Amino acid sequence: MKIIFQILLLTLTLNSFGQNCSAPVSNDEVQIQYKKLSTQPTDQLKLNYLNTWLRGRCLLSNHAYQLAAVFYDDGMRLQFAYSAYPNIYDKENYYLLFDAFNSLSFAFRFYDFVNGNTVEYQAPPPPSPVKIFPDLNYPSPVGYKGVGGCSLPMSDNDFMVLVTPVVQQQGDVNRMNTGTQFIQNNCVSLAQLIMLSTLIQLDMNRMKFLKQNITRCYDIQNFSFADQLFSTQAYKVDWIAFGDATVKSLLPPPIPVVPICVVTDADMNSIISTIKNLSFSSTKISTAKQIIQSKKCFTVSQMKAIVLLMDFEADKLEVAKYGYDYTIDQQNYYQMTDVFDFDSSSNDLLAFLKTKK
Repeated sequence: MKIIFQILLLTLTLNSFGQNCSAPVSNDEVQIQYKKLSTQPTDQLKLNYLNTWLRGRCLLSNHAYQLAAVFYDDGMRLQFAYSAYPNIYDKENYYLLFDAFNSLSFAFRFYDFVNGNTVEYQAPPPPSPVKIFPDLNYPSPVGYKGVGGCSLPMSDNDFMVLVTPVVQQQGDVNRMNTGTQFIQNNCVSLAQLIMLSTLIQLDMNRMKFLKQNITRCYDIQNFSFADQLFSTQAYKVDWIAFGDATVKSLLPPPIPVVPICVVTDADMNSIISTIKNLSFSSTKISTAKQIIQSKKCFTVSQMKAIVLLMDFEADKLEVAKYGYDYTIDQQNYYQMTDVFDFDSSSNDLLAFLKTKK
């Protein structure tokens, strides 16, 4: 193949191309860019990167040959050869790239381009957007009102720019570690967490990555959308169960329902009957206090009925004072003075009420 190329090279008329470059970039700079190119996961990303880097720079042919070797596909390698040509400092040596091609058909197309026989050079179009993440049903965080692990997710545009270090990683473990660090440093939506998870190949590792990071994303309750990431039903079921449990653990506890405090007419009839059937005044006092403490929610009118069951004035005053704390309409407690036979008892109760304000 090299013999054929050498014969073809004899007919090249590269001197017809003018030099537009004043000085080529250094070898050190080329080696730096070569290492960066090697981390790009796809040929399209490599080509986009090189086209951007070459703007305003000049390149030696032997360096172009080295950079062409980073492409896996001859088609993308040929696209690079086309787009790099205007930036080549020594165009007379551009034939070196013939040996960069694995296929003879692409080598001839390169020859035709350089020799100007059948291909007329055109400036390459601007790089088209590279599709990194698959088309899935991604949830929107707009209007989300549920529990969340961070305050506000980053925009999709910022995400696509900043996620590059994660994309450039090789292997599930490296992408999981770099992705987790990315999430710790940024607020991401559930959709962005799903995108990061698509970079991980094994379902087992995707599950581990999701479980590790779900509580750090903004719209946690959209977790069910992530079941698209799994190829088997068992993983889908596991994920939904984990998501349900996680959300339940993050939801605030329900507000306890405070039972309505009330003493019914039936309760009062029973209370009055119980106290009436007691023979001793001391027993009536102690029983009344126990009932008042257990029921707690008497009205002034109901408390009057209990106090009137006492045999002596002093007993009435004692139970009346005790019942104040268990009365729901305490602002009306002055009406309790109606149960007393003596003004001194009424005055004693009123003085007691003043201490309660």
